[in-house]
Amino acid sequence: MFAIMGATGQTGGAALAAALAAGHMVRAIVREPNRAAALADKGAVLAKADLDDVEALTAAFTGAEAVYVLNPVPQAAEDVFAVAAKNGAAIAQAIHRAGVPHVVALSSSGAHLTGGTGIVRALHDFEQALRGAAPSLTFIRATEFMENWGSVLNVAAEHGILPSMRQPLDAAGETVSASDVGRQAAAELARPHAGERIVNLKGPVEYAPEDAAQALGELLGKPVAAIAAPREDWEPGLVAAGLSESHARELAELYDAMNAGRIAFEEVGETRRGSVTLKEALAGLLG
Repeated sequence: MFAIMGATGQTGGAALAAALAAGHMVRAIVREPNRAAALADKGAVLAKADLDDVEALTAAFTGAEAVYVLNPVPQAAEDVFAVAAKNGAAIAQAIHRAGVPHVVALSSSGAHLTGGTGIVRALHDFEQALRGAAPSLTFIRATEFMENWGSVLNVAAEHGILPSMRQPLDAAGETVSASDVGRQAAAELARPHAGERIVNLKGPVEYAPEDAAQALGELLGKPVAAIAAPREDWEPGLVAAGLSESHARELAELYDAMNAGRIAFEEVGETRRGSVTLKEALAGLLG
């Protein structure tokens, strides 16, 4: 049996679907089982656990031959790194207590760096917390998600503009669909090994914000222009969208790092490319 955290989310949901399709038994770890009845209908066994609940996580991991773990940064946390570290320590402790033989963990490009990466530093800390927790450990270091454009799709649909913190607008960069990340996670759950392995995951090709605007225009049937969001508006806009000041500050620093070319893959491990195009990912969001 595989145990999958975040089973109602983007990557966890895709991992669960792929694992079930491959014939594996799956335990879906969710925070609110009453909102996850559809997963049980698909054949998953539900287990309730919060990110910081060592006892519940241990119970959810026990008996699994492999576990997919992730440590999403809480949007409302007053100190995102402190909360992420607490959750990461709980996950690592539960893995150790449950005696999980093989762990697949979602991480990020740039997670090998100790600073200057904004919110990605939380995933550097997560990797450090997990090291030694299981005899077989795979880190999936994914690049930026294509689905991050979802937060501004309404603006594009209503006003024909696509605000972007990724700049310059014509600069192509790596981006991958969350569905590809989930499918890769499911594949890695079935690939136990000795020691630690890193899988660097990218999309099929690089895309620029202008490519996203063009794809959206084609999907919406109207012109859409990418525009550079002014740097001074980033953090206030993110706070207005519901993020804490801490989260907004670190997310803005991440985009500063990406725009400056400081976020890159470490030259170690294996490199994989997903198959979902940016236009296909945007179509899924609109659908």
